[in-house]
Amino acid sequence: MRAPVAVIGGGWAGCAAAVTLAHAGARVTLYEAAPVLGGRARRVLRAGLPLDNGQHLLLGAYERTLALLTLVQGRESADAVLTRSPLTIVPVAVEQDNALTLARNQAAGPLGLLIGLLSARGLTWSERVANVSWFLRLKRAGFACGSDETVAQLLAPLPRRVAHGLWEPLCLAALNTPPAIASAQIFANVLKTAFAGSMAESDFLLPATDLTSVFPESAARFVEEHGGAVRTATSARIVHAADNEATLSVGQTTETARAAIVAVGPHQLASAFASEALAENPEFQSMLDQLSTLAYEPIVTVWIGYATAIALPAMIARLDDAPGQWVVDRPDILAKAQPDPDRPPLRQLLAVILSASGPHQHLEHDVLARSIDAQLRRLQPAREPCAWSQVIAERRATYACTPRRMRPDRVRLAAGVYIAGDYVNADYPATLEAAVRSGVAAAEAVLANGLDDR
Repeated sequence: MRAPVAVIGGGWAGCAAAVTLAHAGARVTLYEAAPVLGGRARRVLRAGLPLDNGQHLLLGAYERTLALLTLVQGRESADAVLTRSPLTIVPVAVEQDNALTLARNQAAGPLGLLIGLLSARGLTWSERVANVSWFLRLKRAGFACGSDETVAQLLAPLPRRVAHGLWEPLCLAALNTPPAIASAQIFANVLKTAFAGSMAESDFLLPATDLTSVFPESAARFVEEHGGAVRTATSARIVHAADNEATLSVGQTTETARAAIVAVGPHQLASAFASEALAENPEFQSMLDQLSTLAYEPIVTVWIGYATAIALPAMIARLDDAPGQWVVDRPDILAKAQPDPDRPPLRQLLAVILSASGPHQHLEHDVLARSIDAQLRRLQPAREPCAWSQVIAERRATYACTPRRMRPDRVRLAAGVYIAGDYVNADYPATLEAAVRSGVAAAEAVLANGLDDR
């Protein structure tokens, strides 16, 4: 039997690569150092609750992600693990004076967004017209921006209330980078993807189950059903690489693969190469040196439970940034809760998102949780004090999506070694779609070298 293709890293990029290879007939071994698949979008069990290590939002335009979900889950199952909702930006306190509320109209293409912009609540007519004019100028320019332009500069022609109430929150949600330093071109790419196509492409897609169940676990089953292997809690490092062969150090043993795809975060890439491999292949060390210039941004998710439930105005709702930015209701997690004597009875579980860097980073977790609870009760005064909370902070959740940020210019790093990860993709920010696209691209590069088994 021919040696398998090795995929090092079981996040969404690695799982996408493994599924693409297996679907093409290649035998795959997927190695993941953690006990649970999913990387920065995975399940973590806290007090019997299958939480996510970060609340993720997908867009209907995430074509590759949805295609792979359908491949490994089947159409009906894929639809069941995501809750789809038309693009709506609505504040938790809908009665708040001058609160901006926007819902995309059902008209096709950009027209639906333009109608939504014109009918947005909380804006004067002059602000609405300025908003539409700005978007149309961006569309006429082909959504092209200067290579050094920031999102703040892109939004500068807009009235301040429009920029701050609508586009800056979307920038933070999509790029996880403050607008003052975020890449205008990548943000424009997101706007083009979401708003220049069909209405469904701008839909919000939220997980209806934990993130490991959404894709990685189904991907693992798919790989195993196609003759491959998935090995969690197993670290693998490349010791030697050449055309049609890669030698891996796996625990105390040595294993051989026909090729290796390294699908870990850029800050973890060095751990995938043994010193022998670095000495043998100058390309590896050169890539590590280049990636050392990347900066990173955190994501903090505050999970907060209540003994009584108060409905949100939408499946995802805007907060007032003091300090939480967005809030999501997750009844699906409560539905799958395991018994735990330390968890009080809960009727509602909310995920509050704090994207990118900010003052919240310097607060103790219990202080931050109390601050979020106070914020929610201020915006919804009928709420009682929270009964339970859990803060999950990913210090290096994504790279900072800045203009001219470093990215690899190829997926084939050296003979027999390929790389995948959201940082490889040139067009998207550090999203699940970027990770999936990079995994597919790396697998296709492997297959182009004739390494499938058919």
